[in-house]
Amino acid sequence: MTDSPDSHTRDSSQQSPTSSNNQSIIAQQLTYSGPLPPSAEMEKYERISPGAADRILAMAEKEQAHRHAQEEKENAVNSRIAESNIRSQDASISEIKRGQWMAYSLGLIFLGITVMLGLNGHEVAASTLGLGGVA
Repeated sequence: MTDSPDSHTRDSSQQSPTSSNNQSIIAQQLTYSGPLPPSAEMEKYERISPGAADRILAMAEKEQAHRHAQEEKENAVNSRIAESNIRSQDASISEIKRGQWMAYSLGLIFLGITVMLGLNGHEVAASTLGLGGVA
């Protein structure tokens, strides 16, 4: 038999029928959410690099302050947008009301002119103006 790597591997993986080859693989995964690692991890960081825990805490505090500042800016912008929308809606409502009052006033004016024309003997003009005002 030659001494090639394949034959060596093959030979070492052969087993006698009486031996058992039970292998188990154990995997562990730790996850955490948030700006700070768990306290056990913090202790490990501190052992590896003294002062690391303080730096991690300072970093988390800066991140939180930044996040709060961004949220305040976003809230201020959203508030200005909401106020602008309210002013725009108020202006639209005011415009609609003004249009309704103008239409009502014009209707009354046309009605008054129609009545005056009819009473003064201009029935054709009164009927033309009256029908035009209705349409």
